[in-house]
Amino acid sequence: MTIGRVKYFQLSYDEFVCNLFGIKPNPDYPLASLHYKNNHQFYYLYADPVYLSLQRDTFFLEKKLTHDFNRNEIKDLCDGLNEMFQTKNNRFISSDEGQLLYELKKEPQIKTTLIEHIKPQSIDLFMPRGDEAMKWHAFMNEIQMFLFEHAINKIRINRGNLPVNSIWFSGGGILPKIIEYSYTSIFSNSNLVKKIVSLDSKGKVQDVDDMNQENLSNHNLIVLDEKGQIDSILELIWYKFRHKKIDQLSIYLSYQDQILQIDNTFINLFKIWKKADTLKKYFNAY
Repeated sequence: MTIGRVKYFQLSYDEFVCNLFGIKPNPDYPLASLHYKNNHQFYYLYADPVYLSLQRDTFFLEKKLTHDFNRNEIKDLCDGLNEMFQTKNNRFISSDEGQLLYELKKEPQIKTTLIEHIKPQSIDLFMPRGDEAMKWHAFMNEIQMFLFEHAINKIRINRGNLPVNSIWFSGGGILPKIIEYSYTSIFSNSNLVKKIVSLDSKGKVQDVDDMNQENLSNHNLIVLDEKGQIDSILELIWYKFRHKKIDQLSIYLSYQDQILQIDNTFINLFKIWKKADTLKKYFNAY
């Protein structure tokens, strides 16, 4: 167990990864464009199917339903939305990974909120903001009316799924022309990291399985989407700490819309008399 200096960031995992590479919101973190790397000529927003629940005189966003759809269903939903709402400048598209996106030839004058940041409160607090906010609110209302009796919801309800009754737009933003980072090596199994580094013609992401005592040193970045490999990685890091080949280790842990940062130096590893706190306590998750 290590003990170190602790910091918090009110960022989602994806937003924090962008920060690691110097990508800032403009006006939002350009997550949808990073996801849909097939074409960077236009502006993209996530268009997640969601379920809104009625709470007296307002609605709560209860669940993101993207992962409840198979690719054929997302394509059917995409086609239906385009039949009703496609224009010469805007259209819905589905990515190879089954993500619904909204493509615009002109940058919208709005700022959006990722679903990860939405609390169990009125969605009015999280709706698009900016010069074109009212236009987008009206557009989202039209989509809700379109989905009210859509055939796809009858299929979903019959198999025990929640109906999709709205589309939530988020993750817009303009991709930077260049990315800047000082890492000597990057090891990751994260698709997002690979997509970001691919913006740099000289960048390279190495497979986590290729990490060893020779190529692990200071100024390395290790990003894991899956925890299965963490034990072997910690063994490598511990070996480097013991032999004083690593001066400092910064650990970042993601939970909902927070990032916990723990900075460890070599001496911290031996202060076993200090009282340890659980991750749940750090995140105030009870």
